[in-house]
Amino acid sequence: MIVTHRLTLEEAEVGIDAALAKAEELGVASVICVSDAAGWPIALKRPDNGKPTSVEIAINKAFTAACHRRPTHTYTNAQPGQEAFGIMNMHQGRFSIFVGGWPIEIDGEVVGGIGVSGGHTAEDISCCQAGVSAIAERIGTTVDFAKWENWAAPGR
Repeated sequence: MIVTHRLTLEEAEVGIDAALAKAEELGVASVICVSDAAGWPIALKRPDNGKPTSVEIAINKAFTAACHRRPTHTYTNAQPGQEAFGIMNMHQGRFSIFVGGWPIEIDGEVVGGIGVSGGHTAEDISCCQAGVSAIAERIGTTVDFAKWENWAAPGR
């Protein structure tokens, strides 16, 4: 038997609210989604000035980060000529290979993902990290973002 942990709706909303607060601080209208470990949305918020197209993008970023257990911007090997090229076509095109999705990892277990759509690279990453940090704080643990700073795709 495998025992897993799940995020509650309340925990997901804590993450979304922290990410939205960061987006507001940065002056961007970001749509935020928090999913469970299987990539299904638990909660999503779109601010009044958020783009309608950002809704599906945020969902897909959370899906990818949760299910593949790594930030979406780490798919540098998914460019033309690289070993993972084409992965973005998987799961009916839901697999996101650009910035703005981050796994929510608690004590070594990925329990969900957060997807942010609306800003640029640094803005989306800051919002993701604010959301993940808020969830971890609520649960009573910390997050190690450093492990993704110099991440590179495995060699052949």
